[in-house]
Amino acid sequence: MKRMLTKRQSSIFLELCEKVGEYYKANYFSDKFNISLRTIQNDIKAIKEDTASLSDIFIIDSKVPFGTRIKILDRERFTHYLNDLKLQSDEYNINYRDDRIYKLLNFLLSQRKSISLTKCADYIYVSKSTLTSDLKELEKTLSKFSLRLIQTKGYIWIDGLERDKRICLMDVSYAYHPMIPSKLISDTEAVHVEFIRKTLMKELLEKQYPISDVEFQNIIIWLNISIRRITNFFYLNDEDIDGEGNYDTEIKIAGNIFERIETKYLIRVPQTEINFLAMYINNHSNFSNTDYISEDLNTFILHALQKIHESYPTDFTHDVNLRISLALHCVPLISRARNNVQIKNEMLDYIKQSFPYAFDIATYFSYLLSERYTCKIKESETAFLAIYFNKSINEYSVLKGNKRVCIITNLKRSEYFLLEQFLYDKFQKYIVSITFVSSNELDDLDLDAYDLFFSTEDNRATESGLATKIAFFPDSNELEKIKVRIEGFKNVEDIMKLFDPKLFFVKDFTEKEEIQKCLVDAASVLYQLDNLAEEIELREEFGSTYFGNGIAILHPMHLLTDDSFIGEIILKKPAVWDTEGNHVNLIFLVCIQKNNLEAFRAWDYLSPLLFNNEFKQEILSVEDYGDFKRICEENLKSHIL
Repeated sequence: MKRMLTKRQSSIFLELCEKVGEYYKANYFSDKFNISLRTIQNDIKAIKEDTASLSDIFIIDSKVPFGTRIKILDRERFTHYLNDLKLQSDEYNINYRDDRIYKLLNFLLSQRKSISLTKCADYIYVSKSTLTSDLKELEKTLSKFSLRLIQTKGYIWIDGLERDKRICLMDVSYAYHPMIPSKLISDTEAVHVEFIRKTLMKELLEKQYPISDVEFQNIIIWLNISIRRITNFFYLNDEDIDGEGNYDTEIKIAGNIFERIETKYLIRVPQTEINFLAMYINNHSNFSNTDYISEDLNTFILHALQKIHESYPTDFTHDVNLRISLALHCVPLISRARNNVQIKNEMLDYIKQSFPYAFDIATYFSYLLSERYTCKIKESETAFLAIYFNKSINEYSVLKGNKRVCIITNLKRSEYFLLEQFLYDKFQKYIVSITFVSSNELDDLDLDAYDLFFSTEDNRATESGLATKIAFFPDSNELEKIKVRIEGFKNVEDIMKLFDPKLFFVKDFTEKEEIQKCLVDAASVLYQLDNLAEEIELREEFGSTYFGNGIAILHPMHLLTDDSFIGEIILKKPAVWDTEGNHVNLIFLVCIQKNNLEAFRAWDYLSPLLFNNEFKQEILSVEDYGDFKRICEENLKSHIL
């Protein structure tokens, strides 16, 4: 699109695309978004103007009294355009009025004086009648924090103590952050929080000042909000501080913290800010109304991460940033789940396909959350949680720094220096050391001193299978080859051994029940699993096992087996798989041994191929396991190994 549509306009356009050719009346969108008909009419006009240059692909057609619809002229280009738009769109929030109120609140609290109602309406793209309705809801929110909405002669402002404004922002802002994808995956917010965490931890350790983990996390959140306000010249005053006391130690801690903050953000911090933080640290229980993360939620998250570590080879319990992110997301998530207003996630399929390990962990976390807080978490919400887990996995990999790499080369030091730096840069979280040796040194080499061997040329090491040959300047395929070796697979056979030939079927089933029963019954007998069917059904309660491109992946909620294995059914004709009408013709059953990532890693390598239609068509044409294995091996070798 030539210019940026508003969030609501993008939402309207995407909904028109969901049912191509079907008319939508303006009052449908008016009711859905809680705005006037005039505002909707203006939105549709803006969408038409914005998409006019794409009239060779599709057109927006309006007709009285039917409404508005979209007509496609070039389906292939339209599908490509729509997929790109969905990835860029931040249409994830189904509670549109609350989203406007959140934006309006932040807008008003950023003003240093009263502002006109007209500017407020323009800021959130609504008519004045819709703004009037929104302001009534905003007043209810403000009253919870001892704040007042003052209106006079067409102007408006929020009146109250700066302390109460921050408490309001902390509660409302963090409640809506997870609804905005850019906030979800933005590194900027994470960098700020990490700086605050390290600063706070350093000062508390130096002063040997005891504090609970939940208090620690809430102080981080409070400081993050405070920095934003101070940066915009909004300061706490003496009237914001209640009571007096002896806070000498806390004053030193708060002063040192803000001294580093002043240097980092180039801001001036008045003494009142230091005094308030000192009092906050000293008598935290008296400021429980500023807590966003409760002791109960903190305890649950720590317990959930411990349960995850019992089944998965990744320990998240020490990742404070992840714990904060999960807590900030879970507070509004629990409320949304209990009120059945969970967020739609347009990137669900992409997240499931791209981050299968993180998504599986997030599903287990959602299961534990549902049990603890008696609410059902939908898989669209689980996908958001998967992003947090995936970020933590990438930053705090359990494989970090434990691989000793030996590279056999006859290049000179000056020639292989770039290769060494390149590998460290690409694989620094995996590699603890890289040693270069010449082929003449092979006889004296202590093989036990290294985990992996690579060679830049053919020699005895490559011929015997000890080393994997790589190029002097590795391309993307070479990088995948190195990554596979680092993660534990020596060759294609290592991946294919996870596929059990006794669990390979080609069937003409038409019902999901018989498909699932075939795979589950066979696996239950082979691996002596009594409750596999129940575990798979439990997993499906938290979202469809459909992964896109006609593929479904069955997986138990808990890790049950002493072995990792993968089974599959190829259908001669597609069958309906879920209530959303998705059809499948390739179904996998993936069972993973506790604390073993092999099957997930195998899926990481196979999934790009499975979502390649040419490869998938080859798979669908096979008649026996031999053909299936051959095709997989050929494609894995040509694309990865």
